[in-house]
Amino acid sequence: MRRDPLSYSLGFYEAFSRPHQWFLLVLELMVVVLALVILPEYLYCFAPLIALWALAHGLRYGPKVLMVYVLCGLLVFAGLYAWSAFWREHTNLVLTNVFLLAILPVQFYRVGQRIVESSKHLREENLRDDLTRVFNRKALESALLLALAEQKPFVLTFFDLDNFKRVNDTRGHATGDKLLKRICAKLELRLRSEDRLYRLSGDEFIVLSPSVLKQDAAEILGHRIREAIREVIEVTCPEVEVSASVGVLVVEAGQGQSMSELLHRADNLMYEAKRSGKNRVLVKLFHAKTHPDPLA
Repeated sequence: MRRDPLSYSLGFYEAFSRPHQWFLLVLELMVVVLALVILPEYLYCFAPLIALWALAHGLRYGPKVLMVYVLCGLLVFAGLYAWSAFWREHTNLVLTNVFLLAILPVQFYRVGQRIVESSKHLREENLRDDLTRVFNRKALESALLLALAEQKPFVLTFFDLDNFKRVNDTRGHATGDKLLKRICAKLELRLRSEDRLYRLSGDEFIVLSPSVLKQDAAEILGHRIREAIREVIEVTCPEVEVSASVGVLVVEAGQGQSMSELLHRADNLMYEAKRSGKNRVLVKLFHAKTHPDPLA
């Protein structure tokens, strides 16, 4: 994942938004120049550190800041060549440091960005289900902890497929996998942008809706999920009697509740819908530190 232009601009603003930051930059340059002018015979070997100095600021604040420090470094060596007899006599040292300053920070910055992108990609992969590519249980636990910490209302919709084993038994596991993947793809199109779909295991899924939902809207959400699943089943395996049981738990606020308690109640609600005859949507309101009240 590449950084967007806004993040680059914010990095530049963070680096140079205050006058004292510009003052520190000028002071650093003056110290470096004076040291390399007064004692070049002893300090010339430290000149490549200017490239590292530019790289360190570039990795912290972004490419715009990197270019500022690279240009400042080039100006340093131009000034050394103009003002110091030692550096004019050792043109090879000037050219070597200019080369390092122009090449190394840019190359190492690119490597650093690739490492950051790879790390983000690995973290993202760790939160995705291998088969369906929706979020997994680990991602759900993180999202639930955040929702509970914010102490805002949200909705947990727990559903699984009725008689899913028949699909694997009659049509094979390849068809079962195809059904799960198609259901996830369909739901990601049907759900709102703020809703998140998670696969717990097998044919068990949860939709987390972090924004406030009214009670009737929660029921509509449950029926929308069931209808989307029905459409996929009709296309994938219409001859197999498969449906979805959906439990929609409306949580008024996260205060005084644990993640395991909410998951347990949502799971029980889904199985209650299943015991009521399958292919059902059951909605309940969960008050903080109270028992759920039936809504549908």
